[in-house]
Amino acid sequence: MITGASDRIGFELAKECLDLGYYAVIHYRTSPEPAASVFSGDGRVAFIQADLTESPEKFIADVKKLRVPPLAGLINNASLFEAGDMSAPDHFDRTLTVNALTPLRLSAAFAKSAGSGWIINITDAHIRSKSRKYQNYRVSKLFLEEITRQQACLYAPAIRVNAIAPGAILPAAGETRESFDYLIKNIPMNRTGAPAHIRQALRFLVENDYVTGSVIPIDGGLGL
Repeated sequence: MITGASDRIGFELAKECLDLGYYAVIHYRTSPEPAASVFSGDGRVAFIQADLTESPEKFIADVKKLRVPPLAGLINNASLFEAGDMSAPDHFDRTLTVNALTPLRLSAAFAKSAGSGWIINITDAHIRSKSRKYQNYRVSKLFLEEITRQQACLYAPAIRVNAIAPGAILPAAGETRESFDYLIKNIPMNRTGAPAHIRQALRFLVENDYVTGSVIPIDGGLGL
């Protein structure tokens, strides 16, 4: 089960789950494209639409009604990336709900329903430096990192909980390639990353059953 998986990194994560031999349940909020076109006719892929902030617990129950095998894993990828700082409490509340509290509730419902398996949260590698422009986003992702560690302790040994923290992998919506590539000057590896690097991290966390509570930065050293 991958949230926010109809395009971008979520779409890549869904493809890697298929390569690992799983069925993939792809969640989307507004549109299932381009994933729906790519996976058309693939019996190992199911789609489900939902606003996850309304009832995460009901969402897990709805997934169980689909014609797919029992849930083995959950990837909390859906995210809200908007400019905003703590001078706007309503925006902070909304961002925290989408990026941290909804994954927390989805994970709790998954743990209760599945009883065993793995959870992977998608955080962000560039959230510890100060940023007024994206302050609310960064704080929400810091919450998600700590939720990852706490739930790893809570649900062990039956369920492993880890996180992947992408760096400069894909330009943000509306960002020019030139602006995105400008980030290279701060990356020790002297290049931006690719979705394949996120897929490799996912494969490692799924296959290595002795890793839990870890947050793996895929950032070329940006966080150093």
